[in-house]
Amino acid sequence: MASGRRTKTSLKDRPKYKQKRRLKGRLIKSRKKAQHKRGLGRNKARRQRRGQTGRGRGSRQTRPSRKKK
Repeated sequence: MASGRRTKTSLKDRPKYKQKRRLKGRLIKSRKKAQHKRGLGRNKARRQRRGQTGRGRGSRQTRPSRKKK
């Protein structure tokens, strides 16, 4: 064995690996967010409905109002 060999735990505790671990969480988070933006958690029909006008929250289709006689 090579002299001065570190244990696996001390190898993985070097700053290089700490940085990787820190960025990994952010990377996964951003990937999930991108998937949500593209609507990958939905089925195809729901994804296609999403882009149509007059759909979604807060956009109700208005009916022509009738005046009382």
